[in-house]
Amino acid sequence: MSRQKKSGNNDLEYYMSLPYTIRLIPEEAGGYFAEIEELPGCMAQGETQAETLKNLEKSKRMWLESALEIGKEIPLPEEMKEYSGKFLVRIPASLHRRIANLAKKEGVSLNQMVLMLLSERTTLYEIKAEMKNMIWETTQKTEAEYELKYSSMKVAEPDTIYDSLSDKKNIPKVKWKGPSTVES
Repeated sequence: MSRQKKSGNNDLEYYMSLPYTIRLIPEEAGGYFAEIEELPGCMAQGETQAETLKNLEKSKRMWLESALEIGKEIPLPEEMKEYSGKFLVRIPASLHRRIANLAKKEGVSLNQMVLMLLSERTTLYEIKAEMKNMIWETTQKTEAEYELKYSSMKVAEPDTIYDSLSDKKNIPKVKWKGPSTVES
């Protein structure tokens, strides 16, 4: 499943070009965290998605250089791995019975029922994760727009000779002409 060290930079460029799985996670305090799932410990952070991915690319290069230098086995990207479509799972007898009964009611094999249940649950999990990410991104954009809108607003204040407004009868009446001009 993995390739071993061959000859320096050629291997490095080979591994750098592979389509590794990147997980990009928005952080609650702002910014992003990213990691390459197949390369344990290969991670980075940044303020923006682009900065985070750029930092991750640097981390990936350093991770791969170190692994090649010490002759460590480098995992292939998940999408390049071959799967047989078979795996053994041990489950409680009560769950086995429930699934078998469902399969019988639906008129399908136990394998088909397990496949359907796994597919549905996996899809729901992926949708939930995508929705969480979309909600976070929308919240961040909304907060950023709010900050931008209100940080650029100017508070209009009348230009008076009074340092204090405590004596209200001495405050001149002003006529506002616009956001930056006042006529007394």
